[in-house]
Amino acid sequence: MRLSLDLVKANPEILLSGLLIMGFGITNQQVLLLGVVLIGVIVAAIFPFGRNIQFLIFLLPCSAVFMKATYLPVSLATLVFLAVFGRYMMTQMASAQYHKAGLAFTLILIIFELMHIIYNPVMVSTQTIRWLILFVFVALLLFDRNKYASFSQVRYALLVGLFISTFYGLLSKYFHPEVIVNGKIIARFAGGAGDPNNYGLFCLLLIFFYLPAAPKIRINKVGYFVILAMLFCGSLTVSRSFFLVTTLSLFMYFVLYFKDAMGSVFFRLLAVTNILFTLIVVFMLWGQSIDLDLDILKRFDSNNLSELTGSRSDILKEYVAMFFRVPFEYLLFGAGINGYLGYYNYYFLQQGLFEEVVGPHNTFLEILISFGIVGSGIIIGFVYSAFKAEQIRLQNYRVYKLAFIPFAVFVLYSFSLQNLGKYSSFFILMMIIYSTYRRDN
Repeated sequence: MRLSLDLVKANPEILLSGLLIMGFGITNQQVLLLGVVLIGVIVAAIFPFGRNIQFLIFLLPCSAVFMKATYLPVSLATLVFLAVFGRYMMTQMASAQYHKAGLAFTLILIIFELMHIIYNPVMVSTQTIRWLILFVFVALLLFDRNKYASFSQVRYALLVGLFISTFYGLLSKYFHPEVIVNGKIIARFAGGAGDPNNYGLFCLLLIFFYLPAAPKIRINKVGYFVILAMLFCGSLTVSRSFFLVTTLSLFMYFVLYFKDAMGSVFFRLLAVTNILFTLIVVFMLWGQSIDLDLDILKRFDSNNLSELTGSRSDILKEYVAMFFRVPFEYLLFGAGINGYLGYYNYYFLQQGLFEEVVGPHNTFLEILISFGIVGSGIIIGFVYSAFKAEQIRLQNYRVYKLAFIPFAVFVLYSFSLQNLGKYSSFFILMMIIYSTYRRDN
């Protein structure tokens, strides 16, 4: 109740937008999503810029909801992001100070992406322009020495967005249930995030955003509530990734949290035990040694790697094989973030490898085929500069190892998600960086 009252007082625009999104889950009336866009434009026009950032973060877990509107060929949420970017350029950009190395990597990445147009005509599209504009926006926010909203504010906005995403998903399933023809398909939950793994990633990140980023700091009641709520919500995804990454990351978090009290020898022993325990659990599930009739266990109940990975191993094999058969310029420089999908799938369909267009479902593979061997180093430099810029801004603030666990979670999830072409992923990276260098008192 207190959280709801705080939300009404501090961010009534978020509460109203949340109600409209849930209303869309009940009625499927697209005009309600137009109402959210209108609120977003008003926020961009007259509200303090910090409220703009909070509103965008709130929309992230609900982003797939706006794809269901048919008014425009692009997501309606994109209009809100563009409006806020316009506000940033008009009111903040002139007085902002930026991390120069970060801006240099941003400029190189933009030139690198546009360069693909020379030999890959698929790149010439409105999607390329839209991605570039929003990538520039989030890059400017990353390297801006001014922070327009505190981490606690954007964290709270993300938590509210996740709850709204969850309620939307539950309401939509109740009022508009999907007809499942194949009885063997396990029902999975994605809320308003569009993909169960995306939804699970938000749940797991929120757990670590509310846990202390430094050892020996007491976990408060809100932290415990968020942990339990997010574990419950994440379990609805019936996701192998969520199960494995949650087990490993939470265990390592509490090992690092109590490391000083345990002693270095016991710490190493416990870390090795954790790894062995995880491998044994995976082996037992893989070997069908457990008779419990639970959906998450059924998803581990496979006789081959293809079934266990949801065909991701087959996709990985074909993408890698094609990568080493493409012309030399594609090997070195890639096919472009917004060009690889059309280029690679043209050959896949010609060879009859897949019945429809498939993405790599792996961010690291996506980086390689998008930017090639040369461009992959540029991406690494961009991410490193983003962390370095925040470190320089806070100067001599000590960062503990457990503060990097949210980034480790993002990296582990990247093995089953393709994030590079989604501008929302860069906003998630921005929140992870803010979390890494937050001050927990």
